[in-house]
Amino acid sequence: MIPQETIEQIREAADIVQVIGEFLRLKKRGRNYLALCPFHTEKTPSFNVSPDKQIFHCFGCGKGGNLFTFLMEHEKMSFVEAVQFLAKKTNITIKEDNQSDYKKDLIDKLNFANLTALEYFQKVLHTKKYTTILEKYLKTTRNINSEAIEHFKLGLAGEEWDGLINYAKKKDISSDILDKAGLVLFSDKTKKHFDRFRQRLMIPIMNLSGRPIAFGGRTLKKGEPAKYMNSPETTLYSKSNVLYGLNLAKDDIRDSNAVYIVEGYFDVISLWQIGIKNVVASSGTAFTSQQARLLARFAETAYLLFDSDSAGRAAALRSVDSLYDAGLEVKIIQPIAGEDPDTIAKKYGKDKIEQMMQEAIGFIQFRVVDIDIEKSGIIGKEKLIKEFVSIGMKINDPTRRSLFFADAAERLNTSPQIFLQSVSKKESDQEVVSHRQKRHSKIEISLLSLLFSNPNNIESIFERISTDDFDSKQLSRLYSAIIQLYKTNGKIDARQMIDNTTDLEFISLITEVANQEWKPDQIDDEISNFVTLFIAEKRKRQIQKLHIELAQAESEGNQQRADIILDEIKSLSKNA
Repeated sequence: MIPQETIEQIREAADIVQVIGEFLRLKKRGRNYLALCPFHTEKTPSFNVSPDKQIFHCFGCGKGGNLFTFLMEHEKMSFVEAVQFLAKKTNITIKEDNQSDYKKDLIDKLNFANLTALEYFQKVLHTKKYTTILEKYLKTTRNINSEAIEHFKLGLAGEEWDGLINYAKKKDISSDILDKAGLVLFSDKTKKHFDRFRQRLMIPIMNLSGRPIAFGGRTLKKGEPAKYMNSPETTLYSKSNVLYGLNLAKDDIRDSNAVYIVEGYFDVISLWQIGIKNVVASSGTAFTSQQARLLARFAETAYLLFDSDSAGRAAALRSVDSLYDAGLEVKIIQPIAGEDPDTIAKKYGKDKIEQMMQEAIGFIQFRVVDIDIEKSGIIGKEKLIKEFVSIGMKINDPTRRSLFFADAAERLNTSPQIFLQSVSKKESDQEVVSHRQKRHSKIEISLLSLLFSNPNNIESIFERISTDDFDSKQLSRLYSAIIQLYKTNGKIDARQMIDNTTDLEFISLITEVANQEWKPDQIDDEISNFVTLFIAEKRKRQIQKLHIELAQAESEGNQQRADIILDEIKSLSKNA
């Protein structure tokens, strides 16, 4: 239970641009900031962050909220965890009334279970019983130093079948919650749970805010058929949405505007040890479009550094499509024959990796390097042209796309026109307009948007316009909430309005309306203009409705009623 005044203090101290900027690549546009939306697929940024109002809204999918709701949606935090996370950012101390409330709902419990598991695995690694594994396997065989062990929070699952279960019991974590977190399995034979991970080096997988959501386990047992075992999908963990190491690398990726993509956990760790920090891995799964979009928030160029064998080449080819689709420039680093990134880093060091990066080739060159174009024939060329057209169409920037097709045409010894004819001539670069905005009057939306800027004559507007004057029921509801909040606080705060409701549709409407930009010195003039337009639009609707009633009265032969309606139309038209 966190006191309301503490929540308000944290709300005022936290900066939405600074915090969301840790998760997305924000670009300033006017008074606001834009980014690719993390909640839906898009190539043109429509995710809008307002530093003035401390809210966000995506004009593509309609998702919106304040900093608390962003952390809850994006990082799967509970409200309490979001407040605690921001409290640390703002150096505000929270005095909670009852710490047990921290683990009330499922997400809280799952987060606590993963934190407990991480703590347990790290403790096991440093026990006397397993000193040999720590020193011989990690430090000698794998050449991983103490700094890296701590940085990546490596741990160990021991031989016990119920070591984690017993450790978690001491913290009041049930086996059922451990099961939901993917940390234990159930035996039909014994009718009991047992630890999922045993005799494995444990590698925690973190979300962007640095909290453990899953684990990868590398076997230490000889003869074990499964070399690696990963956590299953859970409420917190979706493999296709996570990149190993991104929580640690995101700042370096953003600073360099580039990212190395490797396949394995130890590839990431070894590159980090030699000073290459902007590196991530796909956690052993095929590279997905969600992972590509995740990287596109932080960088513009992706360098693929996979194993030199045929499997590594195939992995590179599979990754290209989703990376281009996310708007990234793709370069392929050709590894040393017979080596993987882990061994290259250990044998040759940082300078060699950076040299290989400088010599990285584009996808088209990589794709045709083993193909004799002259002997491939018409059918072979046709397949390559279709493949390159499919990828090229995913490049949003027209200049980059043209250069891509020009390169493809040169390497295939054909005309660029063949590619251009296969692509749609016109593609809209306009931002996606939300479906809701099409349904609502722009005048009504603009008027409410101006009210969030707290104009000087706000009370006179309340006197001239009532909630019944709105054509939209949703906007009427929002206007009512604005009036109530102003009467209570003397100002209109979108962040507080968001906290006062759990209706996601209504939150989206609040942020859509509040996120519109207005020049501060023109707000009073603009609102006067839109009040006039609002009243005129309302009068127009009334006249249209009266014309329908007039036609009905005349068709029924009710001349008295028709005359009354006609007088009303004339009166409204005169005042228009």
